[in-house]
Amino acid sequence: MRSGYLRPLGAGMNDTPLRLETIEQAEKVLNESPFVAIWNYQVKTVSPGMVELILPARPHFYRPGGIIQGGCLMTLADTAFWLAAMTSVGIDTPIVTLEMKTNFLSSAKSDICCRAEVMKSGRRVIYGTAVINDPSGQLLSHHTLTYLVV
Repeated sequence: MRSGYLRPLGAGMNDTPLRLETIEQAEKVLNESPFVAIWNYQVKTVSPGMVELILPARPHFYRPGGIIQGGCLMTLADTAFWLAAMTSVGIDTPIVTLEMKTNFLSSAKSDICCRAEVMKSGRRVIYGTAVINDPSGQLLSHHTLTYLVV
């Protein structure tokens, strides 16, 4: 096997994909990705077409002015949608971000939670949204994402 959660090399394209279905699977995917593992995300919810991730605030995320740098929010949204897409196309289906649009609506100053949802999953393209809120529920950013199945 290529890693602990992937099918063996050579598995046929007609095989039923191993879809992301549990918090434990999501945590394993995150921990096995070197870039993603450094963010220390906490998986809150996994359900068909939807994932919620929490990004605990850390001192190096803050920019001058005491707010979390916007790139942290974008990375959280992209990662949450990546996992949400895996609930549709499978864990070992290669997918990449094709497009991402971000609207920053308020400043993040503490832990943040992202809810990513797949709105349409086709053979080649996956489209959806991600919203990020602070602990009080205030909307901080809204994202639309398009992923490509490669």
